[in-house]
Amino acid sequence: MPPQAVLTTVATTGPATAVAEIAVHGSWSHRLGLDVTAALRDCFADRPSSIIIDLHRLADDDAASLPLWLAARRAANVLRPPVQLALCLPAATVLQVRLRRIGAHRLPLYATMVQARAAVASPSAG
Repeated sequence: MPPQAVLTTVATTGPATAVAEIAVHGSWSHRLGLDVTAALRDCFADRPSSIIIDLHRLADDDAASLPLWLAARRAANVLRPPVQLALCLPAATVLQVRLRRIGAHRLPLYATMVQARAAVASPSAG
């Protein structure tokens, strides 16, 4: 069972269209990073078409989690078929600003879960 700080759900909208959602809660720490890594590993093993990571309840004032999200994107891209990865986080946070600065094309960012779900459900998404 995943820790309370990292909750994972999976929804299927059609053949081969499983979408995993990971909600990360709490202050960023080494322990939370390990928990997120374990949740991502489990999701990747299930081979969903997409993974949406909700960071609205993550406290990461210095964007220390940024390397993990970039590594997750690289891992998602090397799978065959690739897994579409998207982050959902509030605008104007340090993490969101730094992710935008390095290039949103590397990791799609959305302000709401509704936007993220719509984007990964779109045939042109990814």
